[in-house]
Amino acid sequence: MNHPNPSLSVNVEVTNPGQFFACCGLLELAHRLRPEGGTVGWFADGQFFLAPGGACSASIEQLLNAVIECHVQSIEVADSKTDPIRLGDPVGLRLDWWLRPDGSTNLFKTWAANATSHQMFCKWREPLKRTLASLNGQYEQILFLSDRVQGSYGFDSDLGWDALSVGFSLNEHAGLKALPTRPAVELLGAIGLQRFFPNFDEQVQVVRYATWHVPLSAPVARVAVLGIVPSTTLHRLRTRFVYRGSFKGLDSATIVQGDTDE
Repeated sequence: MNHPNPSLSVNVEVTNPGQFFACCGLLELAHRLRPEGGTVGWFADGQFFLAPGGACSASIEQLLNAVIECHVQSIEVADSKTDPIRLGDPVGLRLDWWLRPDGSTNLFKTWAANATSHQMFCKWREPLKRTLASLNGQYEQILFLSDRVQGSYGFDSDLGWDALSVGFSLNEHAGLKALPTRPAVELLGAIGLQRFFPNFDEQVQVVRYATWHVPLSAPVARVAVLGIVPSTTLHRLRTRFVYRGSFKGLDSATIVQGDTDE
């Protein structure tokens, strides 16, 4: 299959769930900022690519600035700690992936009890702005650059293992909370999880997702993430939630071989 010429690419480690969902977030933003453009995305050779379907495309700087600058509003439902949030124009997206249909929280709600869903999203915007300023136009490494910020959404598996390997809980040691976290992974991952929520078995706390190797638009890639379209699947991956004290987050994923991961 002939692939279109990409307008941008980022380096990605797909076994890191946070980086995978961040790529999904880039595709979601491109879809929303240029809905008439038919932007497509795909994974290949350690990178994620975006290509416009027409002549018009948004640069990665435009995509990230939209996240930094859009108005963020809580949608009052029951509890400010877990209420949905609305990202205003030009993004225009409601985020509530941490909630079950009945309004209770699922395991993806990892932040501390004293933080709100609004605070969790907004806290990464200024660090992302600093990260952008440091890149000098070299955006391929955006998912690997860090800033010291307290807390995490918990889907960047590298951060989780840093905590586990030294044997402390991020939420129990105040002097160590401001670890190097990745603003682009946190913010883009939060956006990507909304449409691209994975196959999630909450009873056994296992998360399954798939990468795809053919150019797909956001609505079609939503199905590819579930791994149910074999002709598009590059890798099927499996991860789980890990715990250390009060820290909870996703483990590094393993690539599944064959027809089953059991």
